[in-house]
This record gives sequence, structure tokens and C-alpha cells, in this order.
Amino acid sequence: MSHRSVFVLASVFAALALPAAADPVDARAAAGQLYAADAVEVVRHDMPGLSAQETAALMSVAQTQRYYAAVAFAPDAGIMAEPTVLAANYHSPEAARAAALDGCNGRRQGGRACALALEVRPQGWQARALMLSADATQGFVDQYRAATGSRAFAASGSSGQWGIGQGRNAATEAIAACRGDSAVSDCAVVIAD
Repeated sequence: MSHRSVFVLASVFAALALPAAADPVDARAAAGQLYAADAVEVVRHDMPGLSAQETAALMSVAQTQRYYAAVAFAPDAGIMAEPTVLAANYHSPEAARAAALDGCNGRRQGGRACALALEVRPQGWQARALMLSADATQGFVDQYRAATGSRAFAASGSSGQWGIGQGRNAATEAIAACRGDSAVSDCAVVIAD
């Protein structure tokens, strides 16, 4: 059930290699906080030095991504260079930005630090106490709300991973499902019934 995608934008856009709430809320409160999983908006940052064609291609690719996502690029290398990174399907704009910038700066070979080119977020976005990625939101709608009895939904604020647990040990199972086989250590229960 975990999902996190970090994509690298390389020479051809078509061939891309590609916050947890303080206290858990119940399903009803979560449903009121979460955005629709299928409607996004793209917010452009200042992208000096990019041609109109590069900007249009980048915006086109961004429209197909799941929120929360961000693209970072090395200004001295340009958008069509190896350091460019698209980090998608995180639980907050901040996590997507951090992942994109970290990935880009890790791949950059000198020059100026990477900068954000754009972000993908839910349509009509405003910060909310509970934010989940598009995939996690869909999991909440399709799986969590359909389940009965004790259940818990865990999410990792840094990675975009998530998991659902049911029964007497719902919280423990949700955290284990969120962690999966990864080294993620910040999974926490954000929804519980």
C-alpha cells in the first residue's frame, strides 16, 4: 500500500525514468479535510533561462502527475539535464519540495544550487491539518472507509508512504504497512476509528 515516486526528468519528457496530523482524526473528519484525488493544479515558480517550449513541455508533464509533487532543476544545467528531478505523490507540498531539491542537488555537478520549477497540488489547495497524497487519499476512500470495525491509517510525512491496519492491533499494523520494506521511520497514525 505504500507509494512514493521520484522521477528523473532527462532528455525526453515522454520517457521519464521516473504532514501528518498531530492527533489522529476519525474517518468523518478526515473526509472533510482531504481533497479529491483526481484534480490537480500546477503552480509555476520563476524559471529564468527556460524557453517557451521547455516551459510548455514541463507544464504538460506536470499536469499528469499525482499531488503533492515538485520539480527541481539546476539553473546552470537547464531543465533538460540530468540533475532535474520530479518528486511526486507526497503528503504535503513541503515534503515534495524537499525531496525534489535534495534529489536535484545530489545529482548536480557544481554550479548554482537547484531551484524549484513548479509544484503540483490539489485543485483549490489551501493548507489543512490533514493532507495526504493522491494515492493515499484514494486508499482512504476505497479501502479505509469501506472497512468496518477498528481501523487505523498511518502516513509518513517525509516519504509519502502510507498503510492501513484493521482489528485489535490496527495502529501497529498500519504503521508496519506504512514502513513496508523501507527505512522510513516517521510513519504515524493520522486517522483512527
